[in-house]
Amino acid sequence: MFKSRLSFILLLLCAQQAHAALVSGLVRNASPGTAVEIIVPHHYLDGRTTRFRGILDGQSRFNIEAEIPEPGIAFFAFNDDRLAIFLAADDTLTLNTDVFQFPVVVTFGGKNGGNNRLFQEYAKLSLLDFNEFNNIRFKIGQAWVVVEDPMNGRMENLPPDVFKSAMDAELTTARALVDGFTTQYPQAIDPVFEAWLQTEITYNWAYHLLVYGHVYGGRFNIQPAFFDFLYEAPITQNAIGSGWYRQFTVAFMARQQVKTGQTDNYWSGQYYLAEKLLSGKSLAFFRSELLATAFSAEHFTEILPLYTHFLQKNPFTLFDDKVEGLYQKYARVSPGVAAPVFEALDRNGQAVRLTQFYGKTVYLNFWASWCGACLRKMEFFDEFEAELSANNIEIINVSVDENPANWETALSNHPFKGHHVLASASTGRNIASIYGVEAVPQYFIIDKNGLFEVKAMGGHPNDVRQKLLDISQKRQ
Repeated sequence: MFKSRLSFILLLLCAQQAHAALVSGLVRNASPGTAVEIIVPHHYLDGRTTRFRGILDGQSRFNIEAEIPEPGIAFFAFNDDRLAIFLAADDTLTLNTDVFQFPVVVTFGGKNGGNNRLFQEYAKLSLLDFNEFNNIRFKIGQAWVVVEDPMNGRMENLPPDVFKSAMDAELTTARALVDGFTTQYPQAIDPVFEAWLQTEITYNWAYHLLVYGHVYGGRFNIQPAFFDFLYEAPITQNAIGSGWYRQFTVAFMARQQVKTGQTDNYWSGQYYLAEKLLSGKSLAFFRSELLATAFSAEHFTEILPLYTHFLQKNPFTLFDDKVEGLYQKYARVSPGVAAPVFEALDRNGQAVRLTQFYGKTVYLNFWASWCGACLRKMEFFDEFEAELSANNIEIINVSVDENPANWETALSNHPFKGHHVLASASTGRNIASIYGVEAVPQYFIIDKNGLFEVKAMGGHPNDVRQKLLDISQKRQ
């Protein structure tokens, strides 16, 4: 009965159009003129998150109209605190709280009030945690999956039968919560929210079982029968507004690709395998996510034909911005493209120009004084410097520090080898900006003709060192 009802109401999720939700309310004891926000993450659609701002009036009330592209989680933000809420197209929600009690004590009303009363109960039951720094990351194939730290502790220590029983008990409790609420308040929640929440509950359960079975399969000698739970969590849904369904889809497809045993063409393998297992908006979501991840990992050669295919064949154009934006960002630093030239002064006032190293292989390293990972990586390259220099390889270290004094102090404490310049001290645009660097550590390899080269497959400094030597020797 549960599965038939879920299958029926899931269809409602696909019919939603992007309309505004109206959120209004009161923040008692807050100063008039204070800003509040509704934050709507829709990065899985177009790579963006939208913030809708409201101002508390003389009675500390607010009204915010927010565009909701898919039913799902949004956030009400006040000062430095956020409260996860559920919003769908054309919802109305009233939210009342107190400046001294938010986000712990909040009352809800309006058309969407019952939905959010139940959602808050579910959030407490499932211990939802939206802080990514509390997550542990694992790899399935080339895909990163995340697990909350407490859940990972359970995975590490519980054998398969005990872990499965614990997850089943949580699933039963969550479904009982929904059934109990709908029985007590039969008109309080709408079918769209019920479909979304049931999807969240099912795929939260399935996702953690899937990750456990794959990551800890070797430790606990997990047998194929363990994965029979997948029959209860079909991949063929279109409920992409559910975060757990999206995570499950990515993890499931990565595992399917690993099971093929194909080590080459990992990204294209998943891209075409998806057509056999997914359809509609779920297929479009997965392919766009796969392209986005592959672009970020700089697998340009394999992914560019898929990018073209996606734009030509995908009927859900709302995903185009996500992949086109990343293409524009990463295509300019793809192998074979001319690296942007720059000129900046080093610590001694001497000009450092990229053009002066034409004829050599360049390791262009972006770093910052506050980045511990950067410093450790540069210590490795100090050990490699003599070997690299002997093979016609130059190291250029570009600091993204905004304060030159911090850069100077770091280099005084760590006299790293190579050429040193500040990104902001170039004679033209900021060097980090023209290379599209938004986080450090980051590096590029530039060949003797000033063209970007393919990076190392692994991220360890030894992998990069070997790649530099291979490129240099190949070019000699």
